[in-house]
Amino acid sequence: MLATLLLSASLTFTATATGVEQGTPVEFFFAGKDTDRDYETMFLLTETVDEFCDRLERAGLPRGKPTDARSCRLWPVGCSLKFEPSIDRFIAGRMPEGLPAAEPVYTGGRRLSGGRCDAGTNMPMSVFSTFTLDQSAIVYDGIYGQGAVYNCFTAKEKLEKGQRFTFTVSWDSATMPRFLHLTARPGGGRELVECLKRESEKGSLDVLLGFADAMTVAEATAVASLVASLDSSRIRFNGVTNLFYRSFLPLVKWRDRNERLTQPFELTIGNPDRLVFVDEDWTVEGDDPKLTPQEIDFAASADQKYARIDTCFVFASKTTTVARLQTAMKRMASRQVVNWYVFVKE
Repeated sequence: MLATLLLSASLTFTATATGVEQGTPVEFFFAGKDTDRDYETMFLLTETVDEFCDRLERAGLPRGKPTDARSCRLWPVGCSLKFEPSIDRFIAGRMPEGLPAAEPVYTGGRRLSGGRCDAGTNMPMSVFSTFTLDQSAIVYDGIYGQGAVYNCFTAKEKLEKGQRFTFTVSWDSATMPRFLHLTARPGGGRELVECLKRESEKGSLDVLLGFADAMTVAEATAVASLVASLDSSRIRFNGVTNLFYRSFLPLVKWRDRNERLTQPFELTIGNPDRLVFVDEDWTVEGDDPKLTPQEIDFAASADQKYARIDTCFVFASKTTTVARLQTAMKRMASRQVVNWYVFVKE
């Protein structure tokens, strides 16, 4: 009983209504008092974002992890929250069909140096966002793009602007997903999957998965396919150590340069390694650009000319090891490529 009492806690806070009209699309349930998005926000805090988050954490709410695209952390992580009165009292709507319902969780939001909340200094100053936003201290427990959920939540009624409401937010720290750091090894794919299934029976997992240096591209691709079938709110593959599992599952159509929305770098593993930039000439007639591949030096990839390119397609034999991939990738480290995709050379 004592352990349960220590895990469960609550905090009472005050917020004021923005006065949005009935039926107004709501993107933020709560935002900082100085936000410029009050026209799409239901309530404003009466304290700063930093003060609010600090009070929550001093009351015992553990800070989770916000999303971070550069680190391939796609799932928000945190304790489940419950509000009294319920958000549903003021908001009509739900997640659209095809997207699972989810509970709000406390990630604490993206932080600046020194630990300050980014939301406290940056618009929209989100405290509780309807979509997945790394700045927001509270988000729904899933991957929800802004466009996918826009207009799904609306104000049930117009509340008097400035009217004060008292809310109590409560939580149980046991709802925080457990963190696992795992390494996929040659021949260990099935064992890895069974381990994850067993562990997930005890509660949801936040998994940081890496690939052993000795794994081949073929082996890593097989493991990635198994992992993709498990990736969910129950078992979240979140973050990257060397390569994110989706790196080994590119779309087949991307092999065709004409099927790509933008042109990434193309890195071919060989003796020697080759790096190609695909120039797009939009001055030609028609709707599509003329594509001209040009081999460039690895050092040249850091030039400002290529600043917009944050993706690299790697072409390697199925027997190429992860260690060999990383050796080639590090030659472009100064470029800070965010997205890596590995194709088996045909």
